[in-house]
Amino acid sequence: MNQRVTEFLDEFRNTVAECRRFCYAARAREFQAESIATLETLALDIADLKAEMVELQDEDVANCMLGLSLAAKALSCELRMWVALKDDDAALAWDFLAEAQSCASNAIRAHRISDHLGRYVERLEVLERLLFPPISFTSLGMVIQESHCSICGAQYGDCDHVKGEVYMGEMCVQEITRADLAEISIVQRPANKRARVTTIGEGGAQRDLLTWRLVPPSQNEGSTTGL
Repeated sequence: MNQRVTEFLDEFRNTVAECRRFCYAARAREFQAESIATLETLALDIADLKAEMVELQDEDVANCMLGLSLAAKALSCELRMWVALKDDDAALAWDFLAEAQSCASNAIRAHRISDHLGRYVERLEVLERLLFPPISFTSLGMVIQESHCSICGAQYGDCDHVKGEVYMGEMCVQEITRADLAEISIVQRPANKRARVTTIGEGGAQRDLLTWRLVPPSQNEGSTTGL
Protein backbone atom coordinates (compact mmCIF):
# COMPACT_ATOMS: atom_id res chain seq x y z
CA MET A 1 0.00 0.00 0.00
CA ASN A 2 1.24 3.50 -0.78
CA GLN A 3 2.01 6.18 1.81
CA ARG A 4 -1.34 7.94 1.40
CA VAL A 5 -3.28 4.76 2.07
CA THR A 6 -1.10 3.95 5.09
CA GLU A 7 -1.72 7.41 6.54
CA PHE A 8 -5.44 7.07 5.93
CA LEU A 9 -5.49 3.74 7.77
CA ASP A 10 -3.93 5.45 10.78
CA GLU A 11 -6.59 8.18 10.58
CA PHE A 12 -9.32 5.56 10.31
CA ARG A 13 -8.10 3.64 13.37
CA ASN A 14 -7.82 6.82 15.46
CA THR A 15 -11.30 7.99 14.48
CA VAL A 16 -12.88 4.61 15.19
CA ALA A 17 -11.11 4.34 18.55
CA GLU A 18 -12.46 7.76 19.53
CA CYS A 19 -16.02 6.92 18.49
CA ARG A 20 -16.01 3.53 20.22
CA ARG A 21 -15.63 5.34 23.54
CA PHE A 22 -19.32 6.21 23.32
CA CYS A 23 -20.72 2.74 22.62
CA TYR A 24 -22.16 2.36 26.11
CA ALA A 25 -25.60 3.05 27.54
CA ALA A 26 -24.20 5.48 30.12
CA ARG A 27 -22.51 7.72 27.55
CA ALA A 28 -24.39 10.95 26.86
CA ARG A 29 -26.67 11.00 23.85
CA GLU A 30 -25.08 14.16 22.40
CA PHE A 31 -21.65 12.52 22.25
CA GLN A 32 -23.14 9.50 20.53
CA ALA A 33 -24.82 11.77 17.97
CA GLU A 34 -21.51 13.59 17.36
CA SER A 35 -19.75 10.28 16.84
CA ILE A 36 -22.36 9.23 14.28
CA ALA A 37 -21.74 12.46 12.36
CA THR A 38 -17.97 11.88 12.55
CA LEU A 39 -18.38 8.38 11.11
CA GLU A 40 -20.57 9.71 8.31
CA THR A 41 -17.76 12.08 7.30
CA LEU A 42 -15.27 9.23 7.53
CA ALA A 43 -17.49 7.14 5.24
CA LEU A 44 -17.36 9.86 2.59
CA ASP A 45 -13.55 9.93 2.77
CA ILE A 46 -13.45 6.14 2.41
CA ALA A 47 -15.74 6.31 -0.62
CA ASP A 48 -13.52 8.92 -2.30
CA LEU A 49 -10.37 6.87 -1.74
CA LYS A 50 -12.07 3.70 -2.94
CA ALA A 51 -13.16 5.45 -6.14
CA GLU A 52 -9.55 6.47 -6.78
CA MET A 53 -8.35 2.90 -6.24
CA VAL A 54 -11.01 1.57 -8.61
CA GLU A 55 -9.83 4.04 -11.24
CA LEU A 56 -6.27 2.81 -10.71
CA GLN A 57 -7.51 -0.80 -10.86
CA ASP A 58 -5.96 -1.53 -7.46
CA GLU A 59 -8.39 -4.25 -6.41
CA ASP A 60 -6.74 -5.09 -3.10
CA VAL A 61 -6.96 -1.53 -1.76
CA ALA A 62 -10.45 -1.07 -3.23
CA ASN A 63 -11.56 -4.18 -1.33
CA CYS A 64 -9.79 -2.88 1.75
CA MET A 65 -11.79 0.35 1.52
CA LEU A 66 -15.00 -1.66 1.27
CA GLY A 67 -14.03 -3.46 4.49
CA LEU A 68 -13.35 -0.16 6.23
CA SER A 69 -16.63 1.29 4.98
CA LEU A 70 -18.61 -1.65 6.35
CA ALA A 71 -16.73 -1.54 9.66
CA ALA A 72 -17.46 2.17 10.06
CA LYS A 73 -21.12 1.61 9.22
CA ALA A 74 -21.33 -1.20 11.78
CA LEU A 75 -20.03 1.12 14.49
CA SER A 76 -22.36 3.91 13.37
CA CYS A 77 -25.32 1.52 13.54
CA GLU A 78 -24.38 0.44 17.05
CA LEU A 79 -24.28 4.07 18.15
CA ARG A 80 -27.66 4.64 16.49
CA MET A 81 -28.98 1.66 18.42
CA TRP A 82 -28.02 3.26 21.72
CA VAL A 83 -29.62 6.55 20.68
CA ALA A 84 -32.83 4.80 19.59
CA LEU A 85 -33.07 2.99 22.92
CA LYS A 86 -32.74 6.33 24.72
CA ASP A 87 -35.48 7.69 22.46
CA ASP A 88 -37.72 4.77 23.51
CA ASP A 89 -37.82 3.31 20.00
CA ALA A 90 -37.06 -0.36 20.58
CA ALA A 91 -38.00 -1.48 17.05
CA LEU A 92 -35.61 1.00 15.44
CA ALA A 93 -32.89 0.04 17.94
CA TRP A 94 -33.32 -3.61 16.95
CA ASP A 95 -33.03 -2.78 13.25
CA PHE A 96 -29.80 -0.85 13.86
CA LEU A 97 -28.34 -3.74 15.87
CA ALA A 98 -29.21 -6.19 13.09
CA GLU A 99 -27.61 -3.89 10.52
CA ALA A 100 -24.48 -3.53 12.67
CA GLN A 101 -24.15 -7.31 12.87
CA SER A 102 -24.59 -7.69 9.12
CA CYS A 103 -22.08 -4.94 8.29
CA ALA A 104 -19.44 -6.27 10.67
CA SER A 105 -19.76 -9.80 9.28
CA ASN A 106 -19.57 -8.52 5.69
CA ALA A 107 -16.54 -6.40 6.55
CA ILE A 108 -14.70 -9.56 7.56
CA ARG A 109 -15.63 -11.16 4.24
CA ALA A 110 -14.61 -8.07 2.27
CA HIS A 111 -10.92 -7.93 3.20
CA ARG A 112 -8.43 -9.41 5.63
CA ILE A 113 -7.90 -5.98 7.22
CA SER A 114 -11.18 -6.59 9.07
CA ASP A 115 -10.29 -10.03 10.41
CA HIS A 116 -10.09 -8.64 13.95
CA LEU A 117 -13.80 -7.78 13.88
CA GLY A 118 -14.68 -11.32 14.91
CA ARG A 119 -14.57 -10.19 18.54
CA TYR A 120 -16.76 -7.21 17.70
CA VAL A 121 -19.35 -9.52 16.13
CA GLU A 122 -19.33 -11.53 19.36
CA ARG A 123 -19.84 -8.32 21.34
CA LEU A 124 -22.88 -7.42 19.26
CA GLU A 125 -24.31 -10.89 19.86
CA VAL A 126 -23.89 -10.38 23.60
CA LEU A 127 -25.66 -7.02 23.36
CA GLU A 128 -28.49 -8.72 21.50
CA ARG A 129 -29.02 -11.17 24.36
CA LEU A 130 -28.68 -8.55 27.11
CA LEU A 131 -30.69 -5.67 25.64
CA PHE A 132 -33.54 -7.45 23.88
CA PRO A 133 -35.95 -10.25 24.81
CA PRO A 134 -35.92 -13.59 22.93
CA ILE A 135 -37.20 -13.10 19.40
CA SER A 136 -38.73 -15.47 16.86
CA PHE A 137 -37.65 -14.85 13.28
CA THR A 138 -39.30 -15.53 9.96
CA SER A 139 -37.73 -16.85 6.77
CA LEU A 140 -39.17 -16.74 3.26
CA GLY A 141 -38.94 -19.84 1.09
CA MET A 142 -38.95 -18.82 -2.56
CA VAL A 143 -38.63 -20.37 -5.99
CA ILE A 144 -36.46 -17.89 -7.87
CA GLN A 145 -37.63 -17.29 -11.41
CA GLU A 146 -35.28 -14.48 -12.38
CA SER A 147 -32.27 -12.85 -10.76
CA HIS A 148 -29.30 -10.78 -11.82
CA CYS A 149 -25.69 -10.28 -10.77
CA SER A 150 -25.11 -6.95 -9.03
CA ILE A 151 -21.58 -6.72 -10.47
CA CYS A 152 -22.20 -7.14 -14.19
CA GLY A 153 -25.99 -7.20 -14.54
CA ALA A 154 -26.06 -10.59 -16.25
CA GLN A 155 -28.55 -13.30 -15.38
CA TYR A 156 -27.18 -14.71 -12.13
CA GLY A 157 -25.39 -17.98 -12.83
CA ASP A 158 -24.47 -17.00 -16.39
CA CYS A 159 -21.37 -15.08 -15.27
CA ASP A 160 -18.33 -15.95 -13.16
CA HIS A 161 -19.27 -13.72 -10.22
CA VAL A 162 -20.29 -15.40 -6.96
CA LYS A 163 -22.61 -13.80 -4.39
CA GLY A 164 -20.78 -12.85 -1.22
CA GLU A 165 -17.45 -12.48 -3.02
CA VAL A 166 -15.85 -9.06 -3.49
CA TYR A 167 -14.80 -7.64 -6.85
CA MET A 168 -13.01 -4.30 -7.12
CA GLY A 169 -14.53 -2.91 -3.94
CA GLU A 170 -18.06 -4.25 -4.46
CA MET A 171 -19.66 -7.31 -2.88
CA CYS A 172 -21.60 -9.45 -5.31
CA VAL A 173 -25.32 -9.77 -4.60
CA GLN A 174 -27.87 -11.96 -6.34
CA GLU A 175 -30.61 -9.45 -7.12
CA ILE A 176 -33.92 -11.29 -7.28
CA THR A 177 -36.36 -9.67 -9.71
CA ARG A 178 -39.00 -12.40 -9.97
CA ALA A 179 -39.85 -15.23 -7.59
CA ASP A 180 -42.73 -17.34 -6.33
CA LEU A 181 -43.38 -17.51 -2.59
CA ALA A 182 -43.29 -21.12 -1.39
CA GLU A 183 -43.50 -20.79 2.39
CA ILE A 184 -42.89 -18.67 5.47
CA SER A 185 -41.10 -20.44 8.30
CA ILE A 186 -40.25 -19.61 11.91
CA VAL A 187 -36.49 -19.98 12.39
CA GLN A 188 -33.90 -19.36 15.11
CA ARG A 189 -31.01 -18.21 12.91
CA PRO A 190 -32.39 -16.16 10.00
CA ALA A 191 -30.51 -14.61 7.10
CA ASN A 192 -32.24 -11.32 7.93
CA LYS A 193 -32.79 -10.52 11.61
CA ARG A 194 -35.16 -7.70 10.76
CA ALA A 195 -37.66 -10.33 9.57
CA ARG A 196 -39.18 -11.12 12.95
CA VAL A 197 -42.45 -11.77 14.72
CA THR A 198 -43.37 -8.36 16.12
CA THR A 199 -46.55 -8.99 18.15
CA ILE A 200 -48.28 -11.71 20.12
CA GLY A 201 -51.97 -12.15 20.86
CA GLU A 202 -53.09 -11.92 24.48
CA GLY A 203 -56.70 -11.81 25.63
CA GLY A 204 -57.98 -10.55 22.31
CA ALA A 205 -55.33 -7.83 22.12
CA GLN A 206 -51.84 -7.68 20.63
CA ARG A 207 -48.64 -6.94 22.52
CA ASP A 208 -45.38 -5.65 21.07
CA LEU A 209 -42.83 -8.40 21.71
CA LEU A 210 -40.02 -5.91 22.33
CA THR A 211 -41.70 -3.39 24.66
CA TRP A 212 -44.65 -5.54 25.87
CA ARG A 213 -46.93 -2.57 25.27
CA LEU A 214 -50.43 -3.10 23.88
CA VAL A 215 -50.52 -2.34 20.18
CA PRO A 216 -53.41 -0.15 18.99
CA PRO A 217 -55.66 -2.07 16.53
CA SER A 218 -54.94 0.44 13.77
CA GLN A 219 -51.21 -0.37 13.98
CA ASN A 220 -51.67 -4.11 14.07
CA GLU A 221 -53.93 -4.70 11.09
CA GLY A 222 -52.47 -7.07 8.53
CA SER A 223 -49.00 -7.50 10.02
CA THR A 224 -47.50 -9.62 12.74
CA THR A 225 -44.01 -9.95 11.28
CA GLY A 226 -41.38 -7.50 10.22
CA LEU A 227 -41.12 -8.84 6.68
